[in-house]
Amino acid sequence: MPAPDVPSVTVRPATPTDLTTMAAWQCRYVPDGLFPQMGERFVRRWHASFLDSPFGIALVAERVDDQGAQAVGFLVGSTDQFRHIDDVVRRHRVRLALAGLLALAQRPRLGAHFVRTRGRAYLKRILTPKSRRTPTAVPAARTEATAASGGQIAVVTAIAVDSAARGTGAGQELLSRFLEDAHTAGATRAELVALLGEGSAAPFYERLNWSAVDEHPTRDGMRARTYRYDLGDNGR
Repeated sequence: MPAPDVPSVTVRPATPTDLTTMAAWQCRYVPDGLFPQMGERFVRRWHASFLDSPFGIALVAERVDDQGAQAVGFLVGSTDQFRHIDDVVRRHRVRLALAGLLALAQRPRLGAHFVRTRGRAYLKRILTPKSRRTPTAVPAARTEATAASGGQIAVVTAIAVDSAARGTGAGQELLSRFLEDAHTAGATRAELVALLGEGSAAPFYERLNWSAVDEHPTRDGMRARTYRYDLGDNGR
């Protein structure tokens, strides 16, 4: 009796046509944090900034079988977190700020929470000239130890796999491709932040040999853990 066909998973760069699905998955499967709570419209604009940034990475995992290819997961991140954020602030800050203000105006409680927990830091980031910015303006994905050690740091900003495709290896393939692209771009290490608690992805990252380097509270009062993956010395 012939063995049944097992769908394979491939990873490709994301395109603008993927943004609607990516935003829906972000809000459904990774809802914690400010941006997902601002809604799919804002998340689409945010994800779009990864597509055209020279330091951004946007990937889609597809399950391929005899019916064709079907998107089952996504990843967005950067090959150089400092330079990616500078690029996004320089080229997208007006559109993102307007989209963010609209989203917060439609969600008054979230708007008040934003002002209380992030307003000053975000305003400083937008208004401070690049020459005067410091590493402290970068999100918590970079710990103090990382900032002090120097080097080019790649960061996984968000990753999600559709619930119907869990166990297919899609998440592992997305992370593997991210690490390959980051290493090729000159990064010496990669980092990501996983929330702790029920349903945490922390054990998944540990099985893939990501090392825990820091544990901290988020601005929203949750516990989070920073993971690092050493990409070696790129000689750059």
